[in-house]
Amino acid sequence: MDISSLSPQQQQLLLQQLSSGDLGGATGQIGLELAGLLGEKTRAYQSATDPFVRGAQDLLYKHVPSKTGGISPAAMRMAGSGAFKGAMRALPALGAVGGVLGAADVIAGPDSGWNKGMDTVAMGIGGALGAAGGPLGIAAGAGAGKMLSDATQWLLGDKMTTQEKDQRIMREALLALQNRGIA
Repeated sequence: MDISSLSPQQQQLLLQQLSSGDLGGATGQIGLELAGLLGEKTRAYQSATDPFVRGAQDLLYKHVPSKTGGISPAAMRMAGSGAFKGAMRALPALGAVGGVLGAADVIAGPDSGWNKGMDTVAMGIGGALGAAGGPLGIAAGAGAGKMLSDATQWLLGDKMTTQEKDQRIMREALLALQNRGIA
């Protein structure tokens, strides 16, 4: 929140506190405004992740039955706990960060065109599958797709380190130059 969003009376009080050297009161007011802004953004993130949390709770309820049938009391306690909800709220953000980093790797990474193409397709499929979760779901799905693509490439033979790849590229470039009679 900026100073223009304060009422004229609040602006005047803030100026008086600053001019009288009462920085504690002035910074306290700014701190309150920042805390209010943080609270608004936190509520917005919680609203965005509520469907994901409810979906995880529903899965837990359905797949952890009690001995007598119905929903397990232990599953109900776990699904309703703050730790579970917090963990479920963190997952979309972590997935979104993975999606952004995966896109950056595809754009700026040193991989071959085929590798980047496979990563792009996998990110597209993952993003489409995550679309039910909204923008965070799309980013998380893209991140998961990139991770699966990289794992597949590594398992199917791309086990060289970056240094080994660089050495291979240099050997291939030197061989090409020698074939042309340049080196």
